[in-house]
Amino acid sequence: MNAITHRAARALLFLAAALSLAAASCSIRVLDTSVLLDDFRTEGFLDGDHFQVIVKGTPSPAARGLVERRASALAEAESKIAGAVASGIGAYRLDHIMRRLEPTDRARVTNLTEVRAEIERDSAAYVRYGRRAFEYYNEDHSAVIVFRIYRKNLRKSLESGGPKLALPEDAPKKDDKPGKG
Repeated sequence: MNAITHRAARALLFLAAALSLAAASCSIRVLDTSVLLDDFRTEGFLDGDHFQVIVKGTPSPAARGLVERRASALAEAESKIAGAVASGIGAYRLDHIMRRLEPTDRARVTNLTEVRAEIERDSAAYVRYGRRAFEYYNEDHSAVIVFRIYRKNLRKSLESGGPKLALPEDAPKKDDKPGKG
């Protein structure tokens, strides 16, 4: 009977260890999505798949009354969404490309204006992957739209590729040694 008790205890211990390891491995992958879904203040990446911009529109000075002021503010904010997406994603992509360079080479880039324009033009296409996450009004009747872009592996796709930055060619070094012959 003693051998049977030891086997049962060993099996029970093995089962408990297996269950605790299984529970620990599952809890590592759990994400708190409520924080992500309720965030309306962060601009930029919320995680690897979500990029968020915040756009504010002010009421027209000619608008009279609460409803008209809010409607004009909302219309202004809506008109700024595409530009805010292009600017936000473009700034992230340009920053990532610049970080690949040595710090001394960053100031020597010759085609920065063209690269910035190309990146912003390409980044404007990401508007189609977005939607309004929040929309609210401030006390001054200005409208705020929190626009969230979702695309699987968005960060990785933005960090891959991109235009090439041009550096001036280094001047040929003079040979200090006199030539033979």
